[in-house]
Amino acid sequence: MVALTIVVGRAHALYLLFIVSSFAITYFWRSAPRPWICLVSIVAATPIPLFRQQVACNLLFAFALAVFNANFLFKLPKWTYVPAAMALMGVLTSSFNWLSESVIGSILRQGAFVYNFLVSLFIFLPLIYFRMRESRDHEANLRGLLFCLILPSTAILLTTKLVGIETNVYENSLHVGSLAEGYLDYLLGRVVVNFHRTEVGFILAALICASTAIAVSRVRLQYRLVAAACSVSNIILLLSTGSFGSGSACLVGLAAIFYAQFRVLNPARCLASMAVLGCSILLIYSLFPSSGKKYLEKRYQVRVTNRDQDRVVLWTRAMGYILENPEGVGLTFTVGDKVKTNPHNDYLLYTVSYGFLGGLAYLYLVTVLLLYFIQVRNRKIEDHSAFAIHLAGLGVVVALALNSMTDHLTNNRWYFNVIWSIVWYSYFCSQAAHRQPVSLEADGEAAKVERMASHGESIAVIA
Repeated sequence: MVALTIVVGRAHALYLLFIVSSFAITYFWRSAPRPWICLVSIVAATPIPLFRQQVACNLLFAFALAVFNANFLFKLPKWTYVPAAMALMGVLTSSFNWLSESVIGSILRQGAFVYNFLVSLFIFLPLIYFRMRESRDHEANLRGLLFCLILPSTAILLTTKLVGIETNVYENSLHVGSLAEGYLDYLLGRVVVNFHRTEVGFILAALICASTAIAVSRVRLQYRLVAAACSVSNIILLLSTGSFGSGSACLVGLAAIFYAQFRVLNPARCLASMAVLGCSILLIYSLFPSSGKKYLEKRYQVRVTNRDQDRVVLWTRAMGYILENPEGVGLTFTVGDKVKTNPHNDYLLYTVSYGFLGGLAYLYLVTVLLLYFIQVRNRKIEDHSAFAIHLAGLGVVVALALNSMTDHLTNNRWYFNVIWSIVWYSYFCSQAAHRQPVSLEADGEAAKVERMASHGESIAVIA
């Protein structure tokens, strides 16, 4: 499906195919959670949204699941309902500002935003992955993370950089002062892939953390090699963007991974992994073309030497806009009256869009997930595959929490969906490592035989 969208681009026949297939597959695979979850995870990497109102492809499957299994909506973690309610209240209060004369048009537009960036975040993405907490096949869980969430997006981004055609040459010429290399768009097939450093840096940092967590863990060699290849590819791409915000967030995420590993595993092994990663980054930089090195040097001068304070100006403008409209104005990517700019801060953007309730909902969600992964690391996870998934979730959440302070993820539905899919997938798989053994039906017939045998033993004892 992902390849088809790249080749075909936007087409009504493709939209219809996605709708029909999402409902049909969800219905016929409703008793096979793992294949369905793997498919939906791959679909999350679809680089274009569906319909004029921009519906993300994986969320169609989530909606179909809610239609066929409405009771699943009440099986999500109870704490998620609190931020979901806060966010929906924020939508209600902001509606007084975004409802215009074209009521239907404004409802469709803002409704799509709410579906993609609020309901999906708190309800539909957890709905896709919550059944993973019942799986005890941790190696299969690891394969799902690596081959269905990390690898597809890495392959698309790398292919775009290698064979994509730059489409915004004129627009880049207008960014001479702020370095045009950070505002690239590429045409891959019939799809435009956004390589702006403030946006693609988000997903690259997340993919680096997730793949590195697998590469440095004690899992099968083939998984570690694939993960290492993904990590190196994404490091190269992140360096080429020159995004200091995403780069810094990525480094902190990696530090959290190694710290958690250091506390549980052999310290010597952890230090060796850190040394290998550091040497790899230095080697990649040494092999960079001279133009790439000059670009990174200029970015260093702007961000570090000259201490550019542009983010402070943008945040101050956003805070003023929030005080003027505390109830929210509906999802918007710009603030200000005469001069409109992006806040470059997702916490502020949610507050601007959906008032203090919306901003608190996003902050609450990120904080709870961050605390969960930090606290769980103190418990011993026996299975190496399960521990690798936990480390991936920890690194991605840390990088996401920090990156949300300096850049904006909500501008790109593909990046948004993949990052949050990794987070929720890791969250529920991490829960599986601390529960009593109960396997998904798709994990195989062995689990059924084991349950039948134990049931037979119970009957014999009673008799």
